[in-house]
Amino acid sequence: MTVDSPPLRSPSLTVRGLMLLALMATTCVYWPSLSGGFVFDDYANILDNAAVHLTSLDWRSVRGAILASPSAGLIRPLAMLTFAANWYVGGANPLPMKVTNLAIHLVNGLLLFALLRSLARLAQRPNERPAKVNADFLAALVAFAWLLAPINFTAVAYIVQRMESLCQTFVLAGLWAYVVARRHMIERGSNAAPAWLAILLGTALGGLAKESAALLPGYAFIVELTILRFQGPKAGSDRRVQALFALLVLPALAGAYWIWRHELSASAWTNSPFTLAERTLTEPRVLIDYVCWSLLPLPNALALYHDQIALSHGLLTPPSTLLSIVVLAGFGLAAAISAPRSPLVATGVLWFLAAHLLTATVIPLELVFEHRNYFASAGLYLAAFSLLLPASDAALKLARNVACAAMLVLFASVTWIRAMDWHDPLMFAISEAEKNPGSPRTAYELGRTYVVLSRYQPDSPFVLKAYATLEHAATMPGADALADQALLLLSARLHRDVPGNLWLRLQHKLSSQPLSWQNVAALYGLTNCAIDGDCIFSQEDMARCFVAALRTPPDTRVLAAYSVYAFKVLGNTTLAIELARSSVQIAPRDRNMRQYLWRLLAISGQRDEADQFYRETLSILPQIADDPEFHEPPPPDNGAPVPIMR
Repeated sequence: MTVDSPPLRSPSLTVRGLMLLALMATTCVYWPSLSGGFVFDDYANILDNAAVHLTSLDWRSVRGAILASPSAGLIRPLAMLTFAANWYVGGANPLPMKVTNLAIHLVNGLLLFALLRSLARLAQRPNERPAKVNADFLAALVAFAWLLAPINFTAVAYIVQRMESLCQTFVLAGLWAYVVARRHMIERGSNAAPAWLAILLGTALGGLAKESAALLPGYAFIVELTILRFQGPKAGSDRRVQALFALLVLPALAGAYWIWRHELSASAWTNSPFTLAERTLTEPRVLIDYVCWSLLPLPNALALYHDQIALSHGLLTPPSTLLSIVVLAGFGLAAAISAPRSPLVATGVLWFLAAHLLTATVIPLELVFEHRNYFASAGLYLAAFSLLLPASDAALKLARNVACAAMLVLFASVTWIRAMDWHDPLMFAISEAEKNPGSPRTAYELGRTYVVLSRYQPDSPFVLKAYATLEHAATMPGADALADQALLLLSARLHRDVPGNLWLRLQHKLSSQPLSWQNVAALYGLTNCAIDGDCIFSQEDMARCFVAALRTPPDTRVLAAYSVYAFKVLGNTTLAIELARSSVQIAPRDRNMRQYLWRLLAISGQRDEADQFYRETLSILPQIADDPEFHEPPPPDNGAPVPIMR
């Protein structure tokens, strides 16, 4: 790339028409999904999250919505605020939320087009034959495919994954602004401040929606390696750009140190269903699946859950583990070698690999989710269409053009099929279960859907289906405790006897399986139903469940649940305080648990101890001085503390 890159004129009428068609086609294929309901994490983050249910715009309510994430470590304030805004306008209706997601996706498509258009023009070298592929058309074609891509469907139709799509809005905008600023630096000798601001603001604002925005500097660095080559306004490199990335090494090292301290520690993997080695070995196979699902998507291969993927226990168990590692390493090596001749292909491949640095390496996340490819798929399509789209005098021009068109038709068809499956909660649950018959999670979701449709009416035809499906889900290999919990809740609400082995099976799972969020959520579901008075459970069986889930060291989430149950159901304040103290000792900086214990002490009449604990909390968390909820202990008759987790 040199300063003689083609000027960025307005797109031609053909390119504008192609982008308009892309936006219209995307809206049409997604339209059926807009009538769908909530799924999976939508419940914890939105539907069952009281702080998101914004009914007033006073600062306390808005602040609560901003900090409403049920995860203590992942706040994501901007995403949570947008969910609250949707709730304020439309209540629990998922339609406005899904429309918002689709609008964000369409905006992202336009941003991707603008970014790729700038990159494709910069990648063109002077003195090349006029047979060069039209940069604007290539950018529009990639954006078209990306908008329709079935691999990106869950980032749009799955409401809570607005976190990902909104994050990428700022990543795409920041990266585009960076490329534009760099072009001005090269051609006009402009100030470097806009380029620095593009990286910093894009990362910071995107990070308010999801942490994957931290990869933005890496994407920009790849652009420098493959296309811009750190070029300055004169011959040689631009030291201002080199200084920018040299400084960005510091936060990168800080992030790596944090991951090393927190995510590589033994405690981080205690409640994970796999080890660090197993996850690291399995993810290369997952990435190869992502490539296949992105480039050749088949309706039955794409699903919300992919828990049927077996773990890799060694390089040759299964043999595809080593093969996947070799293939991915080959992709990276080929991209590096081909960068001088095919910079866009190299950029796309390296973007795909870089986009999975957080989710496909050493952080103990779930193994597979399609929405993790929201940015990564753009890299794949950039590489694929850069190779496939023919120049004016290329061989097999007609066949290659037909292949490009066929990919768009395939993408639109599969995404439309997925949208039809998602348009109705029951159809969605049935289709997921049929596509993944070996998945306990999909079987549980189908059973839960039957429960919701039954409305807990004893004569509902869905009751028998719910019992049968949930029992099947609970006894499948690898099943967690959620289906057992659902059977207990259903029986309690229908006032039916519970088989004795159901409690024993639940307690065995809680004692023998890792304390995944699913198993902890099952425990909280039972606790909350008992607290609300909707379920009357045997106190002995509930106590055995808590004891079964308590390990060494005990989990703070289990201690919190047991404490709330002891206070509100058992009426045992002494036990509740003892359990809350144990939780605070394990996690002394947990603000919610400290507030809960402080209220327990005050409500139980231990005023002096409550005051002392408040002063101790203030020394550890000085920010609570500005929190009105922490200013004055409630009077003894103020009622019980709210449960920690809902």
